Amino acid sequence: MIEILDDLDVLTRPDVDPRELSLAGARYGSKAADTVARDSVIEVTLSSIVHRSIGGSGRTTEYYGADGEPLSREEVVENAVETEGIVHFSGRFSYRIVGGTVSGFAFYGGERGLLAHFGYLRSRDEFLDLFGTPDLVEESVDCGELMGYRHRYRTAGKQVFWDSWDDRVSWLNIGDFDSR
Repeated sequence: MIEILDDLDVLTRPDVDPRELSLAGARYGSKAADTVARDSVIEVTLSSIVHRSIGGSGRTTEYYGADGEPLSREEVVENAVETEGIVHFSGRFSYRIVGGTVSGFAFYGGERGLLAHFGYLRSRDEFLDLFGTPDLVEESVDCGELMGYRHRYRTAGKQVFWDSWDDRVSWLNIGDFDSR
């Protein structure tokens, strides 16, 4: 088992098997109820019991159910861990949970958080030299402007976004993120 926090460079391997990985003590494929540190969760998204949420920079997220009544943070976290959702942590990483199982890890925030580890990459060519040749590349274009490239590595179930404006890795997902 490779703990990602101890070896961030494992994320560069195009053939890494997610089943060999753990992040902050939660193993890929493990039962979320047994491994997710609930008190460390700062936000939940894609929870089935949340029908509306209000949050923002510097604000604690508020959650509301289908009846419009407030839901407690603990209730929302517990539901996500037991069923489905994405739980977010302050280190700019998240777990994707499907059917109560940790099914993916996400990293974001190219300047801060764990992806800052790859901040020395100054070009997409350097990125490709380090991460290897992807199985599929998709351009991201907005209003006619190239925003960046999504690189897909099928063996690892990995997607990495190279931000063309800031010349950096801005997010990386490994595991099951295409099913939603």
